[in-house]
Amino acid sequence: MAAFMRLLWASSARNPTPPAKSDNDDIYPVHMLDDTKTLRNIVVTSTLRFNDVLDAEKLHDSLSQLLEIGDWRKVGGRLRLKDEGKLEIHVPRPFTAERPAVTYSHQAINLNIEEHPLAKTLPNATETPSIQPGPQAFRIFAARKDAPETLEDFICQDRDTPQLSLHVTSFDNATLVGLLWPHTLMDVMGQQALLRGWSLVLAGRDSEVPPLLGAREDAICEAVDLPVKEKDQEEFRLGQKRLRVAELQRQARGELPATDGEKPFIGEGDVLTAWAVRAVASSLPQPRPITVVHALNARFRLSSLIQASGVYVQNMAVAAFTFLSPDVATSLGPIALENRRHLMEQSTEAQVLAFLRELRSTPGSDPALVLCSESDAVLMPFTNWTKADFYKTADFSPALLRAGEAGPLRSNPPGTMVFHHAQSMRQGSTVRNVVVVLGKDHGDNYWLTGILLPQAWAKIEEDISRM
Repeated sequence: MAAFMRLLWASSARNPTPPAKSDNDDIYPVHMLDDTKTLRNIVVTSTLRFNDVLDAEKLHDSLSQLLEIGDWRKVGGRLRLKDEGKLEIHVPRPFTAERPAVTYSHQAINLNIEEHPLAKTLPNATETPSIQPGPQAFRIFAARKDAPETLEDFICQDRDTPQLSLHVTSFDNATLVGLLWPHTLMDVMGQQALLRGWSLVLAGRDSEVPPLLGAREDAICEAVDLPVKEKDQEEFRLGQKRLRVAELQRQARGELPATDGEKPFIGEGDVLTAWAVRAVASSLPQPRPITVVHALNARFRLSSLIQASGVYVQNMAVAAFTFLSPDVATSLGPIALENRRHLMEQSTEAQVLAFLRELRSTPGSDPALVLCSESDAVLMPFTNWTKADFYKTADFSPALLRAGEAGPLRSNPPGTMVFHHAQSMRQGSTVRNVVVVLGKDHGDNYWLTGILLPQAWAKIEEDISRM
């Protein structure tokens, strides 16, 4: 069983005006893989659906309590822009009602979730594979109306906006829990750590909350800087396949007409967007090579992080690539074999370190813009969140007021999720061929979300009809 939904992860930001700084704040850095152009432009929302009625105040209180523990306080801070243009995080000391750790909002709707005109259309597990609506239609449940949508909203003048927002919607038989944060704060495994720590505090097990590591020192940079014997140090093997943005930019500019003797300005983002659109468009009438772009999490690849005694709430994903020829890209088995081979080659500790050294050698380098591919390939970003296991990580049973679903059809324990989805607050229209595996629920259903061209959705519908 599966569900397919559309997902957009693009947004925009304007030049922000920083607010006044408080002398009493604790100041934390924003690390190398956090403060990137790509992540600055994304404000993430994650909506968790529970088939029980939960105590919204308990959820809020316990989340706030988690952010009082040690360096977990960093999550409750405010983004600030330093004079040289880098981000940092200012944390109130202490948190107060005027300057809380979390922005909290709650709406109660006196209906069963199936009776609400919009909520009744939220995805549900089905007996057979199905295509269902994506997250864009459900913005009202993701965040409050005036929630921040861009980086500017977090750091602009006269605002003191916490990085994390909690928006709870209560129905008579269900609860929706919306979380919002700037992507500069954390990745999907950081979210998993947050949900686990939150669940422990909710259960009164504060002493079991793992310490938040790397709050002040960047564990990624520390891993790169560890001494390595010359014979063990590897070059970045995909360097020869790396697409140089400057070269693409010159190529794109060369194709533009001049006005008054000057070529119009185009940025790197414009070039990459045009390249991806061109690749996808050119692939439709005839076979083309495909490059699958994976998010490879350094937490599971670097020995210094694997052996850590706590959790890292930050961004630690780098890219890995699978290169598929037109012939291979049409057969399921060969694709799976090639995908495994490429990932095995690129996910070694030595290669992940080589990738990170490549990034660090260019100040301000953005891992999302390190693209290794044939210039005419179709680019397919593919991310698998199954390892985060949100369905089992979030245990909100201590906040249970009453069960919303009972009987033999219920597959999940009380206080656990039945569904979740994520999106960006600002949605773009140029993202294509993106697939995210959201994970497996308690009924062993896989949930996937994607943004695909109509031809791809038609193919998925054909496949589903044969299942």
